[in-house]
Amino acid sequence: MTDEDPQAGQRVRRRASRSAGPTGADADAAAVVVPTEKKSAEQKSAEQKAAEQKAAAPVALGKPDTPPEKVVSGDQVATKAEPTGAAETPAETAVDTPVRSKPKAGLVVGIAVASVIAVALAALTVFLLVDRNKASNADEDRARYVAGARTTALNLTTLHADTAAADLDKFLAGTTDEFKSQFDGRKDSFVNVLGQAGVQTDGEVLEAGFEKSDGDCGTSLVAVRAMQKNGDEAPAERNYRLRITMCDVDGQLLASNVEFVP
Repeated sequence: MTDEDPQAGQRVRRRASRSAGPTGADADAAAVVVPTEKKSAEQKSAEQKAAEQKAAAPVALGKPDTPPEKVVSGDQVATKAEPTGAAETPAETAVDTPVRSKPKAGLVVGIAVASVIAVALAALTVFLLVDRNKASNADEDRARYVAGARTTALNLTTLHADTAAADLDKFLAGTTDEFKSQFDGRKDSFVNVLGQAGVQTDGEVLEAGFEKSDGDCGTSLVAVRAMQKNGDEAPAERNYRLRITMCDVDGQLLASNVEFVP
């Protein structure tokens, strides 16, 4: 430090002096306090107590923190916390397997349903064909019964005195043996009565319809109009309703019964 003397006009240099004691650096050095062994023990005790409190604290369950990604340069691959695509392959396969199996199961069910429908349609077709054949055969049988009844009614109502025997034989030829037996022993007398009375009758079938069937037999109702005269009398119209049963005997339709219906 320097002072100027006002009288001499010269600077007087004084020697710097300092008070006793440590300098700034020494003061800083002196300020550093070395912890004693006792303080170190207290610090350890505090740290141990903090560790125990931390261990006793409840642990929060949750997803652990994902470690930060580690990125490397160059051709190296960055490692991540998530599983790689190779690790996900089994899971994806396990999930996709049921999805791919559904179309197969649906295809099998579809084929099974189609097969059942096809079988049902085939069975229905066969049933309809059989039923149709039965219906067709039944219609044919009914038509035959009605036709046989018409012929029987016409032969029964067409008789002439001069051809009475032949006309009666013609009628009986279309009947069963049981029905013919009713004329046993009476055929000749019946022909004589027709001849003596001079009966002339000509029948005409007006209408005929099927009534019922019973096994190989079918019964029909026949409406007949006959122009009849005896001797020299004028012809008179006679209307009859006949119930005639026709039976199939060895492939031939024969009348088994004839009734006059009022």
